[in-house]
Amino acid sequence: MEYLILMMLALSYTSQYCTSSSLCPSTYDLGQTGAGAFQFPVFHEKHPCIQASVHIANVQKTWYSFEDDRIHKDRFLMAIGLGTPAFVNLVTIDTGSTLSWVQCRPCPIRCHNQDEEAGRIFDPLQSSTYQSVGCSTEDCGYVHETLGIPFGCNEEQDSCLYSLRYASEEYTAGSLVKDKLTLGNNFSIDDFMFGCSGDDRYNAADAGIIGFGGATYSFFRQVVRHTNYTAFSHCFPGNHRNGGFLSIGPYDRYSLQFIPLVEYGSHGDNPVYAIQQLDMMVDGIRLEVDPSIYATRMTILDSGTIDTFILSPVFRAFDKTITAAMLAKGYARETAGRNKICFTSTSDSVNWRDMPTVEMKFVRSILKLPSENVFYRVSADKICSTFQPDVAGLTGVPILGNRATRSFRVVYDIQDSKFGFQAGAC
Repeated sequence: MEYLILMMLALSYTSQYCTSSSLCPSTYDLGQTGAGAFQFPVFHEKHPCIQASVHIANVQKTWYSFEDDRIHKDRFLMAIGLGTPAFVNLVTIDTGSTLSWVQCRPCPIRCHNQDEEAGRIFDPLQSSTYQSVGCSTEDCGYVHETLGIPFGCNEEQDSCLYSLRYASEEYTAGSLVKDKLTLGNNFSIDDFMFGCSGDDRYNAADAGIIGFGGATYSFFRQVVRHTNYTAFSHCFPGNHRNGGFLSIGPYDRYSLQFIPLVEYGSHGDNPVYAIQQLDMMVDGIRLEVDPSIYATRMTILDSGTIDTFILSPVFRAFDKTITAAMLAKGYARETAGRNKICFTSTSDSVNWRDMPTVEMKFVRSILKLPSENVFYRVSADKICSTFQPDVAGLTGVPILGNRATRSFRVVYDIQDSKFGFQAGAC
């Protein structure tokens, strides 16, 4: 289900997580683990390897002091190649959506401004392997069914049309097409299906989105067929100096905690990934919530959503408990609207090492969140919680967002129906 366009992206470079310019590669590449998984190193756009215009030879790894909050506002990108010869584009990674798309030439209605760094806009006429998807094909019917599109066809050109709107009010519309997908310099997939967008409202400057959802036409499902295990994992770094990774295929189970993973949805075979929350604690104190409330909804796993949305009764109890804990530590509650929980420090600085602990209890495991996954900096003396009530997003839909899981290795094991996590992995 397309809950929200991803606000986190991944930039794929060669296999070393570099900290100096001498190690920064000059081309996009793809690694493969001994177990057969495809693995992409992932960097924040402010990582030294990305800042080619800045002298970075003496950059050193340091403990992140949270003196800036760029990681919460900026993006990560992943490089893919489309067509023959390949157009290399930087695109958004979205685990909460299925259909992949890039904007294409010519753009007959409206397209967003694509940065030069995101690559050239894809031009079907320049690709010798491009093909449109016909209106009467099974692929066209399946995409229409799973996306809830009653009909869409350019009969004159026998071209299957799609349209897709996100909860953020962003949207894309265009033609369903197939072409060669190239990952790095050493792997390609023929007849990769994606959307060729000719009309969009998109609040970013990359080329488009790749979806990791459950439908067979998602980027993940089309790539994972070339591995021996149906799973993907990622670790998005919690600061701009560290490197992370994205992996598709078999994974190392060492140090992981697991939760049963459920795929379900209301649009046929287009499921979302979800887990069942059972309880929530602040500094070991259970929230004053009837446990049966948690059971009414599953929690959606969506790296495309920044904050974590919890059911309104849970949010009210969390607000009460976290506020009491913060007041006891010398913080003042800031008025920031009924859907935001913010505090200012009475000492003009934030002590990140002395914050309340927050634990989310799920079936079989407890997710213990570090302070930097619970709060984010607004100014030198002001921080806000990453938690919001469901009414601030999609009413009745709890969502575990990416702020809560940054620096965690998270695993979507589709084959064995479980979700794994490991703290401090990148």
